[in-house]
Amino acid sequence: MNDWRLRKSSQGQLALYKGDTLVADRVMPVLAFPFSAPEESISIVDEYSKEMAWLESFEDLDPESQALVNEYLAVREFRPTVLRITSVSTYSTPSIWTLETDKGLCKFELPSDESIRRLGGQRLVLTHANGMQFIVEDLFALDKRSRQILARFMA
Repeated sequence: MNDWRLRKSSQGQLALYKGDTLVADRVMPVLAFPFSAPEESISIVDEYSKEMAWLESFEDLDPESQALVNEYLAVREFRPTVLRITSVSTYSTPSIWTLETDKGLCKFELPSDESIRRLGGQRLVLTHANGMQFIVEDLFALDKRSRQILARFMA
């Protein structure tokens, strides 16, 4: 463990400390590899996106700082997992999809075929027209109908 620490400021923002010295009072943790290695390599950036610290892993922080990072990333890296595709408005884009996710049912707008990307293995990311991302952890774990819908758009 090194001596980088994160604490909440009086305004509720994250503040970065090196030992007892305040380095920046408005920072954000950013995952360097959010899909391939979400537990590794965190950049701490200021409000202007200037990197203030680089951490190889969560273990480089004390437990209180780790909890703050996890709390922050739970909001920033919100990506529901797709369990099933229940319907699609049309087999051309843009199209409206109804998804069953680990967070509940939702409507999703697929703006283009390029909004479906492979992440490696059988993982996919679907990007909504508003930028929100949905994860398919294992394409082959989906039901047959969901796989058929995806195949039509990924061909």
